[in-house]
Amino acid sequence: GPKLEPLKEDTLASTYKSNILLVQRQMSVIDDELDNFRKVLNSYIDATLAHSDNLHVSVQKLPGKSCYIMFEFWQDRISWMSYLQSNSSKDFQRCIIDMMEDAEIVSTMLLPGL
Repeated sequence: GPKLEPLKEDTLASTYKSNILLVQRQMSVIDDELDNFRKVLNSYIDATLAHSDNLHVSVQKLPGKSCYIMFEFWQDRISWMSYLQSNSSKDFQRCIIDMMEDAEIVSTMLLPGL
């Protein structure tokens, strides 16, 4: 039969510090706003990459659709939550709100840190 390792319990505090946070954001953009959205998105990416706790940002546009998926890798959950309160993040949210067809979909996942 399968050999399962015993459960290893970890405290919440150490989990936050030992894991990388992946944030996936899906944004469906109104066709007429694509050029404006790309400009705002590029500014946001530049600001995010310059943040010391951000590890990587990647954006993909779905073929044949006005839908973008952005992946942000953060040092930990606390770093990302703090960045959400920054001017760069707030400005991006304010700018894109009227450019969206639907509400932005955000999901997160903790990945084991190195």
